[in-house]
Amino acid sequence: SKWSLDRATMVEAFGRIRDEWIQTDFDGWLAPNALYPGVADAVLAAQSRSDSAVKIVTTKQARFATAIMAKMGGITIAEEDMFSTTVSGIPKTEVLKTLGVDGSNPRKIFVEDKLSTLEKVCKADGLDDWELFLVDWGYNTATERARAAANPRIEVISVDAFIALLRSG
Repeated sequence: SKWSLDRATMVEAFGRIRDEWIQTDFDGWLAPNALYPGVADAVLAAQSRSDSAVKIVTTKQARFATAIMAKMGGITIAEEDMFSTTVSGIPKTEVLKTLGVDGSNPRKIFVEDKLSTLEKVCKADGLDDWELFLVDWGYNTATERARAAANPRIEVISVDAFIALLRSG
């Protein structure tokens, strides 16, 4: 508001800057976006199972998330399985309400690194059947992890536990 810019303008600007960086120095852009060791293999294992459907719900623009997954982990995410809330403006809670409604995936697992997002899911109607996990890395602090651990709907997990979750379903 200080510069009289709206959300769409800012999203476009950040995307354009990333696009320029990617065009001029793809490896430099990609380097700070590395996946944790073992995560890519676990995602690929989950994708190969007939009893799971891997969806990515992210605040990153889809093209950036897709590039990170493909280049850093050899993971292909179909366009219909990638949900960018930044571009759509649709909150993650609303995206979750649309996933798995056909009953094809009786177990619904949502893994997030931002506690406030999980707290919104806890409060939203129609999402009680989702299992919620806060990873102990990313956009959270020790205080937030303690608050999450006190919430009976949220389980705090490590990278190793995340990998095990993806491998076992």
